[in-house]
Amino acid sequence: MKLIVAVDEQWGIGKNGDLLMSIPDDMLYYRATTRGKVVVMGYTTLLSLPNSKPAPGRLNLVLADIPGLRVSGAVVCGSMEQLHRMIGQFASDDVFDIGGGSMYRQLMPYCCGAHITKMRFVGEADTFIPNLDEQSGWQVAEESELMDHEGLKYSFVVYRNDSPEPLPVAESLSTDMSVYFKKREPIEIALIDDEQYRAELHELLNAYFYPLRDGFGADDVARFLEDNEGLSFEQYLRSHRLIAAAEDLDALMQRYGCESAERVSVTKDNLNDIL
Repeated sequence: MKLIVAVDEQWGIGKNGDLLMSIPDDMLYYRATTRGKVVVMGYTTLLSLPNSKPAPGRLNLVLADIPGLRVSGAVVCGSMEQLHRMIGQFASDDVFDIGGGSMYRQLMPYCCGAHITKMRFVGEADTFIPNLDEQSGWQVAEESELMDHEGLKYSFVVYRNDSPEPLPVAESLSTDMSVYFKKREPIEIALIDDEQYRAELHELLNAYFYPLRDGFGADDVARFLEDNEGLSFEQYLRSHRLIAAAEDLDALMQRYGCESAERVSVTKDNLNDIL
């Protein structure tokens, strides 16, 4: 796991629940670095995101001790133990801690690296993270040239932690969430007069176009961790029809003998009309 954050000269990261400064290039850097990855956050950070919704194009792991909480498009972990075990389902380079302050402090010892945007100013922050320049085992791996945004100097610095603490690693470690991240292209399906087929088709199409639409709560996480049948997390989600690939729909149509049935094209926009 790695962390990614912008800091001022005192390693402050925020004030009154907001960023100290918004730098367009920093936003672009964050998006490019975390796109197609797993992002880990606290519940307050989730609420601070646009429209209080999970970051698109990423698998969102949210720590929230709120019984029964489900967040569309996110995996909710009810405890730090659950979160540690879920992080361990993925390769360390594919997971990014995005805050807030408490999450950075608690997960920093387990991080193998950090992407830090260093801003050359003091922002009167009320939230800080430890100064990595003073932390044992942490060292600068690379640093960009000094850049400027409306008079504010900043640089991108990548740190390496030589001795991160270990997290529990899944036996069936999956470094691939390609089905979850894959672009939802229009898909050709067969429509036959079979009630059970229509019900399963409806379920799979929703999983295909709206992966994790109903969220994945702490109780779901507990069931996965206790008995995942030897499946990776993505395989488990597919087996429970919470996400779906085109191959899953093809398999359904083959099972119901739809090879010669007339096909129609389905998109996210016409999904409800067809079903």
